[in-house]
Amino acid sequence: MTVELWSLVWGGVLLFILIALSANANVSAMGMGWGIGNRDEPARTTGWGARARRAYLNHLENLLIYAAIAVPAHLAGVSTELTILGAQIFIIARILYAIVYVAGWTVAGIRTICWFGGVVGYAMIFISLLMNA
Repeated sequence: MTVELWSLVWGGVLLFILIALSANANVSAMGMGWGIGNRDEPARTTGWGARARRAYLNHLENLLIYAAIAVPAHLAGVSTELTILGAQIFIIARILYAIVYVAGWTVAGIRTICWFGGVVGYAMIFISLLMNA
């Protein structure tokens, strides 16, 4: 399997981890009865748990964009040094983004820099796809 597809797989693993963190925080805040119930009342999670939820929603959006670019590149047989580097930058940036966001680090816009790194990663794959289509 290509690096581009492995980055998609690891992005899915990261999404699962973030969802599990958020769910754990929700059950801790709301109780097990809420967790196994219908959850008609929205979770009132704050702090790292609320950040985990926002991080997984952001990651879901970015993973969808990445998949919409990486899968067609793979199907077209486009795997270049640029796409491989883009895939590596994407997954590393997304892992760092998740860590920084859930931890609550706000120094010098580091979360935004990590987010932008992911965008650069999938932009590199898109550029290579356009150049080789």
